[in-house]
Amino acid sequence: MATARKKGRGYEIRVSCGIDINGKRLGKSRIWIPEANMTTRQIEKELERQKVLFEEEVRNGVCPDSKIRFVDFSERWMKEYAKVNLTIKTYGRYKLYLKRINQAIGHLKLKDITPLQLNSFYRSLEADGVNQRKKYDEDGNLINSGKLAPKTILDHHRVISKILSTAVRWGLLEKNIAQRADPPKVPHREISYLNEEEVTKMIKLLDDEPIQYRTMIILLVYTGIRRGELCGLEWKDIDFKNQVMHVCRSSQYIGNKTITTKEPKTKSGIRHFSLSKTACHLLSEYKKWQIKQRFNVGDDWVENDRLFTTWNGEPIYPDTITDWFAKFIKRSDLPYVTLHSLRHTNATLMIAEGTDVCTVSRRLGHANTATTLNIYAHALKSKDKEAANTLDYVLNKYA
Repeated sequence: MATARKKGRGYEIRVSCGIDINGKRLGKSRIWIPEANMTTRQIEKELERQKVLFEEEVRNGVCPDSKIRFVDFSERWMKEYAKVNLTIKTYGRYKLYLKRINQAIGHLKLKDITPLQLNSFYRSLEADGVNQRKKYDEDGNLINSGKLAPKTILDHHRVISKILSTAVRWGLLEKNIAQRADPPKVPHREISYLNEEEVTKMIKLLDDEPIQYRTMIILLVYTGIRRGELCGLEWKDIDFKNQVMHVCRSSQYIGNKTITTKEPKTKSGIRHFSLSKTACHLLSEYKKWQIKQRFNVGDDWVENDRLFTTWNGEPIYPDTITDWFAKFIKRSDLPYVTLHSLRHTNATLMIAEGTDVCTVSRRLGHANTATTLNIYAHALKSKDKEAANTLDYVLNKYA
């Protein structure tokens, strides 16, 4: 039964929720302030109604916990939700973000957080020195003063919003206030890729490079798979007879010299598709080279089925190929592109040659074609113009 007592200008309504394991009484309370023009009789009647309503809310589990702080709930959220539902790499990134978040709003009660406080926090993340990993050029000159990128700040907002939305689902909050905040907008950035002439030049230049790197780069161009998927490939995934490749795992570096293997980014990431004769021939030559390497290393070779390994057979670190490719591009006189640009190159060339979007989307492992359409709008615009010209030709052919 809810109780009420006079407190200040209003009344404190309290509902008992039993006792905890230490014998401490638990309860929830709410302050109700009557309107100024209410009579004594009206106050008494409305107070009884408020008591009943509040007790119902508590019993149904929809009454928010008015005392829990953000830092306490975020710790619980990391244990009970994040650790169970997120990948190790994402969990580690959220842990880093929460260090900054809790310094700013951790002391606040969940119910007291406001959009203005969140906006102020986001603005503070734009200051110099927030990111301690400063960048320097080859001459030692500072080229990045430690500012966080807008996307990284937006990621902080998403973590806060996820935590608060979970608090709503768990009955600790009535609404997610982060939905009313104003995180920074991430500037649109055109994707980088190589055109047909540039990628042909790159493949020729790769003839003079070590066979392992040459195979990895050309395979990325021919298949469009992600870096982690490339590093996770095993020989049993390559069907030489039918010229088919299976993509069913991804290799990730999670720090502390540890590599973990997980399923691809999405369920649709588990896929198989045809390989060209050129790709199959290259893989066949590379396999012969790897067998020789294994023989030369002898007993130091670590047995596993991975295609791409370190000198002694252990899984290769994904950053190894990224770092090598950056140096290769720098000395090759090619336009600046990243390793991930090869995925964009693959998709752009397929679309330019008339491959339908559904096929492109499936080969890339996108969850739906909308993702493909959004990312590769630049390539589709040229096909749209081509389609208009084709239609113009057909309609005027017999005019």
